[in-house]
Amino acid sequence: MQNVDDYRQQILQCIEAAVTSKGEPRYTSEQALALSKELTDEELIDGMDFNTPEEIAQLLMESGL
Repeated sequence: MQNVDDYRQQILQCIEAAVTSKGEPRYTSEQALALSKELTDEELIDGMDFNTPEEIAQLLMESGL
């Protein structure tokens, strides 16, 4: 099983890589970090076997949290 900190870091990297239709960053570093921390370690651990970091990042970005 993957380390939850590494998993969260991969989620953060996906969020930071997101761009608008104009090719501009969708989130600032601070916003991306805050979004990556919306889920608790327990919540991430529960989903790690079923969801890729990319899927979790997409879910967080679509949720508007």
